[in-house]
Amino acid sequence: MTAGGASVADVVNESKNAYQSAMDIANEQMQPTHPIRLGLALNYSVFFYEIQNAPDQACQLAKQVDCYFSLQV
Repeated sequence: MTAGGASVADVVNESKNAYQSAMDIANEQMQPTHPIRLGLALNYSVFFYEIQNAPDQACQLAKQVDCYFSLQV
């Protein structure tokens, strides 16, 4: 349990949902090179790596960002 009464798994799941929602909005409304979109992708990849212990997903997201960025520059 966390201080607020929710389980760690619940907090992690809510965080993942919030990150995914934010990524969906950023992908629809921001250019691939927008600093906020890039920062969000970086933070989401760190979440995958550090919190979910999913380095493959973290690298996949980072590679997508790199690919989009390379096409725009």
